[in-house]
Amino acid sequence: MAAQVDMNKCTMCGGTKEPICVEACPDEAIRVQDSRIVVTEFLCEDCNECGFRCPDHAISIPLELVTF
Repeated sequence: MAAQVDMNKCTMCGGTKEPICVEACPDEAIRVQDSRIVVTEFLCEDCNECGFRCPDHAISIPLELVTF
């Protein structure tokens, strides 16, 4: 399972061009598409860097899958 984004909480970091989660992902598994955050599941390593850095607390990974 990849990182899960709660779009009800996500503010896209206040409308910045590149949200923090996109910059934080070491695997380039997160991108912006159609003004939404999209996680590519097969690229996501479940490291939780995105969730750790998300100011909206909109990204989660089940604890049993966190790899760090």
